[in-house]
Amino acid sequence: MQTFDAGAAAEARVARYLNERGYTFAVEPDLGIDKRPDFLVTAAGHTVVAEVKAFETYGMFTDAVPNQLMARSLKEALRPIRRQIANAAGQLRGLQDRGWPLVVVLDNPAGRPIPIDSPHMVISAMYGDFRMEAPVLADGSLSDFQAVAGRNGKLTNDHPYISAVAVVRREDHAAAWAAQWFDTHQADFGDDVTALSASFAEASATDAPLGDEVFLEIFETISPTAVPLPRDIFNGPRDLRWVPNAERTGLVPLNQGGGED
Repeated sequence: MQTFDAGAAAEARVARYLNERGYTFAVEPDLGIDKRPDFLVTAAGHTVVAEVKAFETYGMFTDAVPNQLMARSLKEALRPIRRQIANAAGQLRGLQDRGWPLVVVLDNPAGRPIPIDSPHMVISAMYGDFRMEAPVLADGSLSDFQAVAGRNGKLTNDHPYISAVAVVRREDHAAAWAAQWFDTHQADFGDDVTALSASFAEASATDAPLGDEVFLEIFETISPTAVPLPRDIFNGPRDLRWVPNAERTGLVPLNQGGGED
């Protein structure tokens, strides 16, 4: 039986994204280093190198025992993400003096139970396990709690030449349509779940759109020595971006204290 190749699927989705954005790219170009990167991308007058990594592991569920309650630490949960960031960064190390932005791209086409859907988990994998802190004010009271990065990050010291981590996101057109349909029609049926379900099934058969959309969520790094990833690339209508805050101590959504378009 043919097995699913998550790595090939991830690279195919990245290539699809690049094609749909109209970018020029080379696959596994020979750049004079031992390990060829997956993509050399040219767009908006910029050259960017990207290394793609997928997830094959079941992560913290690898040794789960059926019908037995188990607990895992955040460090264990994030280990697969940190491992792939480190693997990709290692392959890009030989290009750190070329003057190009170097990007680690992560994808989970096999749907493994890896906590990569949450941007805060990705940031935690990059810069350390999140913890909550509240400064003590002069009057002895606590200020607002803030999430700050703690231990176990993979980029703080290990790979300062990485410009960004990108996560491939995918959304079915039908899923977005369904959410909108329920927002519009759910109140019409009150507590009659059976009628609601029947109406939704009937509408889905004729109106639900086919296909999906692939986009990127970009996490710029706070490294002062990495070549910055320009803001006019990987900036499609659905793309998301997290950027360093003013103090360069963490990441915030673009235009929420983290820079300009």
